[in-house]
Amino acid sequence: METIAIFAALQWECRSVLRHLGAARREESGGVAVWRAELPRRHVVVVRTGIGLERAAAAARGLDAGERFDLFLSTGCAGGLDARLAPGDLVVADSIGLAGENPTPIGPAHRAHARAAAERAGLRHHAGHVLSSPVLLASAEEKREAAARGAMAVEMEGAALARIAAERGVPFGAVRSILDTVETRLKHSGVFVDPVTGTVRPLALARHLLRHPGNLATLLAMKKMMEAAEASLALFFAEYLRSTPHTPERTVLDSPGTLL
Repeated sequence: METIAIFAALQWECRSVLRHLGAARREESGGVAVWRAELPRRHVVVVRTGIGLERAAAAARGLDAGERFDLFLSTGCAGGLDARLAPGDLVVADSIGLAGENPTPIGPAHRAHARAAAERAGLRHHAGHVLSSPVLLASAEEKREAAARGAMAVEMEGAALARIAAERGVPFGAVRSILDTVETRLKHSGVFVDPVTGTVRPLALARHLLRHPGNLATLLAMKKMMEAAEASLALFFAEYLRSTPHTPERTVLDSPGTLL
């Protein structure tokens, strides 16, 4: 039986996986929520990491060191850096990493398996380098600069998870659903979002709208983008989790790097 750990930063991202697992058992340690479920051919562990590289690394290291995994899969939403990408498009990473460091390549077996699931789900999908950023790329200018360095999408956890996977000798993959496009500005989005769960803080949101009532239209547009990203992830995992288990290649790091 294959055992896979699926890591997502936010509760709604985890929900896209959990809806296909039936009666998953929930555990929590140090604020990190973990769900475990048995499928006909897989044991699935879903880990809610919280936002950011440090939280992702801590969540991955919190898994039992003696537990054997066949795959660490990083998922959730991402910012689009390529003008072709629209909310709900999938990006299957062929490499992942921090700016200025050698990217970690992702083996072709996992990529082919993920692309096949996306095809069966009828989703638009792309392959490319995924940038992990320690900070939110909030402006179109920042996103274009990242794109000019060869990245297709940006998120804030995957490079940390890839490094922990390599340390444990576990194959690694990444599949992200586009939330915001290259032109979307995210200047105020972090003000009212809990970085641990990704849920909206109602009071903080209310205060933000009182101070910036003109941002309501932007926030409603972001809600639609989130719904598109979540729907695509749910369709993807419906196919991915029912497919035949595979044996992807193990992650190989070119250099130790300076992740954290």
